Amino acid sequence: MKKENIVIVGMGFLATYVMACYERLLGDDIGTNCIGIKGSDRGLKERQAQCPFPVIVGKVRETLEERRPDIIVLAVKPDQIGDMTEGTLAPYYQMLREKGEPLPDLYSFAPDPSVDYFYGALGADVNAANMIPNMVSEIEGRHVAPVGVSFVAFDPRRQWPEANRKRALEFLIPTGTVVEVDADKAIPFLSAQCACHLMFELNYIAQDVQKEFGLEKTLSDSAAAYRTVFHKRFQDPCTELIPCAADGVSPELAEFMDVVMEGWYQGVLRFTQSEQIPHEAADRLICGSMEALLMEAQLEPKEQLVQNTKNHATPGGFLEMCLITFHKRGYQYITEQMEKWLKGERNEKLESEIAEISFTVAKAISDHGKTVSGIKR
Repeated sequence: MKKENIVIVGMGFLATYVMACYERLLGDDIGTNCIGIKGSDRGLKERQAQCPFPVIVGKVRETLEERRPDIIVLAVKPDQIGDMTEGTLAPYYQMLREKGEPLPDLYSFAPDPSVDYFYGALGADVNAANMIPNMVSEIEGRHVAPVGVSFVAFDPRRQWPEANRKRALEFLIPTGTVVEVDADKAIPFLSAQCACHLMFELNYIAQDVQKEFGLEKTLSDSAAAYRTVFHKRFQDPCTELIPCAADGVSPELAEFMDVVMEGWYQGVLRFTQSEQIPHEAADRLICGSMEALLMEAQLEPKEQLVQNTKNHATPGGFLEMCLITFHKRGYQYITEQMEKWLKGERNEKLESEIAEISFTVAKAISDHGKTVSGIKR
């Protein structure tokens, strides 16, 4: 059986992160049937050392003509997608049409522009999809991909051949539980996922506040406790991949954590409801994302968590907006509320106020996310 031929345009962090997806699809042929293209030679040697296939700089059109890929993975920065699509990919697809050759499927690894853009830019006969992988697949050598959610969005105007559609839906399986979302929901769906990244910050707060009370506690203590109280809501078998307990924190702090986790969940869920995202997909995304990030905080040192955030928070991107909004609207508030709670001062409105913060964070990310590519339609 013929193995697919893949050209990856934009061989950066994200395209490298999903290496297991190429390996699953190509097997032993990955070295000959895949090639990555970088925009510059910065970090080229390091990337070549990481990849079991050739990585080159530039020459996108020439590589496409030489390779005739079955799949093009588009993983350039969002603000480069317009130029790459209209200046290079569109002429290539047109050349193939004129020669009567099959058109490759396009997997775009950015939520903006949403997949409907490619319908107009490349033609109604092109199979294009937005793909967003879950970014927590392995923690300290432990496979936890099933915990998080990866998603695929198709343009409803394009009827994909069943084999191609199946291949696209299965492509991200190594990265997480895959769900399909509507084309216009990719940005808010990712925004909801991104809002859950603040589980790291909730643990930083817990560690700092406990220190004020003379308690030298680890992030592992707090993360395990956050997970334990959250399991009242999220009871998927995947939660058992890494054991946890709340005995590393006081009963009073565990009680506070319970309220915070429920409030955070409810606020992000309300945001997804405002965007008409189906409940089942939204619930699984929110729960799985919160759980996976807490697993990271439980097992990895703070230095690694900070580095992970830097890897994902590209300038001007979704996570950067998430962090900016939270530090404006929530970090200090949650710190103060935790301090008061541990002194015996209960705030009956805490859950609803936390929910308002997480809703605000998710909405700010989504509003910003709709502008990152700079493509107006």
